[in-house]
Amino acid sequence: MSDHGDDAASLTLCRTTEGRVRILHPCSADPTGSAGEGQPLGYNPVQHLAIALGCCMTEFARRFLERRGLPQTLIATLDWKLDGRHCRISRMDLTLRLATVLSDEDRHILDRMMNHCPVHQAMHGNVPVHIHLERLDDEGRRLAENDG
Repeated sequence: MSDHGDDAASLTLCRTTEGRVRILHPCSADPTGSAGEGQPLGYNPVQHLAIALGCCMTEFARRFLERRGLPQTLIATLDWKLDGRHCRISRMDLTLRLATVLSDEDRHILDRMMNHCPVHQAMHGNVPVHIHLERLDDEGRRLAENDG
């Protein structure tokens, strides 16, 4: 935590074409990174919320891509900011990296679909969730959507 009681964190998930989700950057629930014998404790409640949001949103995106016959590999990075003074999550950012370029119409439809995610709906009004779309090339490197 900083002097102002704010803290930021990040988590990255990968949803494969088989529908499996992997956590690419695991976190520890212990701020020191160790539990007694140096073993990570697992995930804290905010990390669980980020994982739930990432899994739900990537599943909605995967279904959309599947219906369109588009590549379904997704990488989601969730960044959040904690407000220590008010003991709350002040914001969460979801960057969704797709293996395809979407038209403006498809981006609009995907955005509408992802708003139906029950985890996102439960957070609505309490935690601002900002969604950003980017494109991956074949090797998984980030490309700006416009650079396609």
